[in-house]
Amino acid sequence: THINYAFGNVQNGKCTIGDAYADYEKAYTAEQSVDGVADTWDQELRGNFNQLRKLKELHPDLKVLWSFGGWSWSGGFGEAAQNPAAFAQSCYDLVEDPRWADVFDGIDIDWEYPNACGLTCDTSGRDAYGELLGELRKSFGNDNLITSAITADGSDGGKIDAVDYAGAAEHLDWYLPMTYDFFGAFAAQGPTAPHSPLTSYPGIPTEGFNSDAAISKLKSLGIPSEKLLLGIGFYGRGWTG
Repeated sequence: THINYAFGNVQNGKCTIGDAYADYEKAYTAEQSVDGVADTWDQELRGNFNQLRKLKELHPDLKVLWSFGGWSWSGGFGEAAQNPAAFAQSCYDLVEDPRWADVFDGIDIDWEYPNACGLTCDTSGRDAYGELLGELRKSFGNDNLITSAITADGSDGGKIDAVDYAGAAEHLDWYLPMTYDFFGAFAAQGPTAPHSPLTSYPGIPTEGFNSDAAISKLKSLGIPSEKLLLGIGFYGRGWTG
């Protein structure tokens, strides 16, 4: 199976380390370690990357992808899109750094959101996302996996419609539509609603905010179903009052 390690950052048009201490500096105790062996002060690689390496040694078929961006660190993608070739090369150089090249089997891009608004708003245009992914494929080649977590906004004129996801699909192994957090406490005035509805229902606050609408729209654009993997939130939401 596959693990996405999140997140690397996107800064100054490049892929960068997200948390150096957690990624490759932290010394794990024997009790914390995947294989029960403590890290030493002088070993070349520690931190989460070394634990992922150990996990792959225990499970040789395991694939690990390094995810970049996410809700908090997507603000840099707009600058990256201005020179996608340079961005792609920086990502390849980081993921394939000799210290941990054996850990990762590819890259995952979690841009929230191209040509739309997330924590920040992007105005790169409808084609920038596909151009960026195309350059990533050139840099990483066909032996590495390239995936992308994308919006599950299936509403008319929503975030799926803002990008040429169908055109970009040729560069990817698969998409992971984020079919969760459609509704939540981030909407201070509510209304309270299921955060990850599979289908629509009477009274849904926003039409198209459900898994079925998102997948149906993506497939209608011509994206092959085998390139659509449901991104699922393994958590629930509660409320009082």
